[in-house]
Amino acid sequence: MELVITEIAGCVVCAWFCDNTLSDIIICGNRKEYNIDDIYIGKVKNIVNNINASFVDIGGANPCFMQCKSYEAPLVLKGGMISCKDALKREQDVIVQIIKDSVKTKNQAVTSTLSIPGRYLILTRKKGISISRKIKDRQRRNELKELFDLNDEDYGFIVRTNAEHASDAKILEEKRYLSMLYKEILDKAVHSKTYTRLYKAPPEYIDAVKNSNLNQLTRIVTDIPYIYDDIMEYVSSAEPEFSNIISFYDDRGFSLDALFSISDKIKRLLKKKVWLDSGAYLIIDVTEACIVIDVNSGKAVNNNNDTEQTFFNINIEAANEIMRQLRLRNLSGIIIIDFIDMRNEEHNDALLSELKHLSEKERISTNVLDMTSLGLIEMTRMKQKKPLHERLMSDDDRLLIIQ
Repeated sequence: MELVITEIAGCVVCAWFCDNTLSDIIICGNRKEYNIDDIYIGKVKNIVNNINASFVDIGGANPCFMQCKSYEAPLVLKGGMISCKDALKREQDVIVQIIKDSVKTKNQAVTSTLSIPGRYLILTRKKGISISRKIKDRQRRNELKELFDLNDEDYGFIVRTNAEHASDAKILEEKRYLSMLYKEILDKAVHSKTYTRLYKAPPEYIDAVKNSNLNQLTRIVTDIPYIYDDIMEYVSSAEPEFSNIISFYDDRGFSLDALFSISDKIKRLLKKKVWLDSGAYLIIDVTEACIVIDVNSGKAVNNNNDTEQTFFNINIEAANEIMRQLRLRNLSGIIIIDFIDMRNEEHNDALLSELKHLSEKERISTNVLDMTSLGLIEMTRMKQKKPLHERLMSDDDRLLIIQ
């Protein structure tokens, strides 16, 4: 697998390729003043008790939405002290972290459940240790749990998938670093004014490297000098043994974009119709309320006259491509899929099982719910960053990459 980082139409693009096929993509765009994972001192402007939420001003144009979690009291600042309050009051200063970008009519979302991601761990205000579900080995899960002693701490850790094959020494080193960083953030908060940014999240291209499984990457290549320097600095300090897979591309006659046809692939991701290798196709409709995907047999040829088996094969192929398209387009929320109708219940069960299996591999939480009486499959995908088509829009609603 290769990670390619280049600039297209003013946007930094991180694209993962597996066997020359685009498997994931992130449009980083330009760094704004308020980015996901940044931590601020905000001021409570309004409280909506009937939905257990509040609106917090962090200094931007609009206040941010904050769902108040019943299991955790916010960190309130008053008189140079930090305290946990079960109930917020208007005009209180509170420490919050941005967790969602603004999307159309919805403001940015923040949380008081602070978290600081590392390569192997995520420090969180939720006490205790939790292990990534993707780590299946029971012995390794038990070993990872035994690494932590947090009896006197007011925070906990999530052990990420990358920790499965990491050395205990590296995990403990990151644990110490994240613990120190968290305490520094709280110390800074005590001596800072409202709207101060207490923590600036690293650029998305660094997160792209941090969140990648470096053992599976054969190359990280970029043609942007400052990004090359930043990645080299990060990898040299965090994973020096992988420094040799980072390369700088300097062929001015043939760009990285042209070499990997990234722009062309992005343009195809903006289209409603997606052709499958079998000749079948998908129609992907993005609405305000949900994502609707229709599977059509199209030009698929039935050579063996077994229509039921043909439909099953198309649906399985479509399931794999649907998960890929959701990932590449970063579509989220409620997803309704209308597969080709099948009479065989075993085939329907197998299709549902395949989708659930694929969803477990996704980096963003994806849940396959069930098949309705009408034969529609319902899914949800966690909302976080803007979908691809919105991240490619300029401030005056022009597409940065023209179709």
